[in-house]
Amino acid sequence: MRRFIRVVSVVALLTASGAWADASVQPAPSTGKELYKAHCALCHGGKGQGVPPMFPGLNSKSVEVYAAMMQNYRAGHGHKVMVDMAKSLTETQIQELLAYIATFPPKQP
Repeated sequence: MRRFIRVVSVVALLTASGAWADASVQPAPSTGKELYKAHCALCHGGKGQGVPPMFPGLNSKSVEVYAAMMQNYRAGHGHKVMVDMAKSLTETQIQELLAYIATFPPKQP
């Protein structure tokens, strides 16, 4: 529970400080690992394990499922944060990101 509170606090702090808004000024990461660290790791964990219950893991479904989800987000369907994040990436960046996510060890039962 404490970790969840810390994660939510960090998200609130970044949002309030405008740090995410300033991210567009930084050079765009080019590899899947860099993209994941920049766009996903804060909420979904360093290896896609997630921070339940708020942030789901990215290691429990096939990469094809995540690819379909990204396309839905890019089309404007889903949680606003995910829609905005997906729209900020190019198709090439999404492919790099999905290739990196595919390297995560599967979720243990």
